[in-house]
Amino acid sequence: MNADKKYIRLSCRIAAALAVVACAFSLVVALLMVLSLTAVRESSPLNMTVIDQLRASLKENPADETIKTKIRDLDLISRRMYFSGVTSLRTGSFVLLGGIVVALISLKCLAVLRKKRPDPREYSVGPGALEAAVTARWVIAGITVALLTCAGVVGVLERRGSVGAPGSGAPVGLKEDIVAVVAPAGPALPPTEFLTNWPAFRGPTGCGTAPYTNLPVAWDVKSGKGIVWKVTIPLPGMSSPIVWGNRVFVTGATEVKRELYCYETAKGVLLWKTDFDVQAGGSTNIPKIFQDTGYAAPTSLTDGRLVYSIFANGDVAAVDLCANKMWITSLGLPDNKYGYSCSPLLHDGKLLVQFDHGAEGGKTSQLIALDTVTGKKLWGIPRPVTESWPSPLLIDTGKGLQLVTMANEFIISHDPANGREIWRVKCGGSDVAPSPIYAGGLVIATVTSESIYAIRPDGQGDVTATHVAWKSEDGVSDVASPVSNGDVVFFAHSGGTVTCLDVQTGKIVWDKSLEAEFYASPVIAGGNVYLVARNGDVFIFKAGRKYEDSGKASLGEPSDCSPALVSGRIFMRGATNLFCIGN
Repeated sequence: MNADKKYIRLSCRIAAALAVVACAFSLVVALLMVLSLTAVRESSPLNMTVIDQLRASLKENPADETIKTKIRDLDLISRRMYFSGVTSLRTGSFVLLGGIVVALISLKCLAVLRKKRPDPREYSVGPGALEAAVTARWVIAGITVALLTCAGVVGVLERRGSVGAPGSGAPVGLKEDIVAVVAPAGPALPPTEFLTNWPAFRGPTGCGTAPYTNLPVAWDVKSGKGIVWKVTIPLPGMSSPIVWGNRVFVTGATEVKRELYCYETAKGVLLWKTDFDVQAGGSTNIPKIFQDTGYAAPTSLTDGRLVYSIFANGDVAAVDLCANKMWITSLGLPDNKYGYSCSPLLHDGKLLVQFDHGAEGGKTSQLIALDTVTGKKLWGIPRPVTESWPSPLLIDTGKGLQLVTMANEFIISHDPANGREIWRVKCGGSDVAPSPIYAGGLVIATVTSESIYAIRPDGQGDVTATHVAWKSEDGVSDVASPVSNGDVVFFAHSGGTVTCLDVQTGKIVWDKSLEAEFYASPVIAGGNVYLVARNGDVFIFKAGRKYEDSGKASLGEPSDCSPALVSGRIFMRGATNLFCIGN
């Protein structure tokens, strides 16, 4: 009997100690959560008056890059603090719940232990008492299970609804408003913000032109002259770099790994990298590719909020500027003998993908629109073409937007809102690779092994016989896309020939044979054409009606990638390195 009393007293002390500790712990956690909640509210980009003031200043000085950089940096810092606080609140809620449960259980045990132990001889058990006791236990157990289930459901809902917590999936709720502080998507995107960056393959217009006059025309990798920085890219790829603000993005991949890299533009510091190897929804199939194409040929795309990338296995992924993976989806393994290389486009909240693959008669090619927020397929329009390698082009005709695509059999214009076909031109050719451009009011499309087509984009239906302004067999390039200053258009053949044609007539202006091979597409800035050869030499010549050298430089390593141009800087990708070139 004395032993029982000692046991009860010891149990009471333990229960009392646990209750005190649990109550104190819960109180501390609650106070920390209040402080964290205050910090979250204060760090929200929506509540930062400094950003609002900077945005007001930006409206008065839209070309001020310093203000834009400050806005981006402040937004990044505040978002990191905000998301960290949200994560702490979520974790704290579960910890607080656990502390309260432990406190309640301890207090209940203490109350039971301190009660006077009844003498069974003083009580008599009536009929049905045992059944009632069993029923009561089941009721208590049911209530406990229900409470735990509710707590779990609340936790799951809170996790799904957390505003942009790292890895939380698609950006929903408040996060959409937060990221829109700097760069709203779609038509609301300020033209100056989009045009002063290099957000996609061949720049903001998709035609390889930039307005800058302060780009270098000479540099030397060996001595370091004109080289701002050079960094090694971990994985190989034929994708070109893209630039937004103070970040440059590029992809790399092997048959088993796919990665996106984000570098700081000033010094080339690797800010982050993210992989897409084991993501839900991704493909585990390994495509067959040609060595010159590789596993990361398509160039990424950014709208200042997310970076969208597509790889040779048909995986499409979206990542925010803090490396949080928003979504990943698989379009299926492309049936493509050289490997998939089409870069995506963005329009009105839709990611547009030209998914041409399959041999003749396969009827597998599609124009696909994905929701930029969720990655879900909005629509897919069958295309009457086989495998191809060009990237689509979004043009403004003055009477509406058109999405121009090309493949072996047809050059086709679509309505970017729904994929509806607007017009088409019948063509021949084989293994079509160069992407189209828009210059002088004409769609300039190079059909490999056949001809160059200049098409007026104001037709409907089959316009092969009515809207081809001119057709030329001079200077037909096979891999590199053309580039134009609006007066003349330049074509680079892989064999080393550069041809200049008149935009309006298609007549040859000049023809020049250079001792090099060309896969990379040329770009124009400051009245100069920049053309990267496969051995890494860079030919720089005047964008005019007479061939005239402006300079020549080299990367010191092979390159098949097109340059990215921003004010005072050229970003180029070599076989192993990413270069920042500037004065």
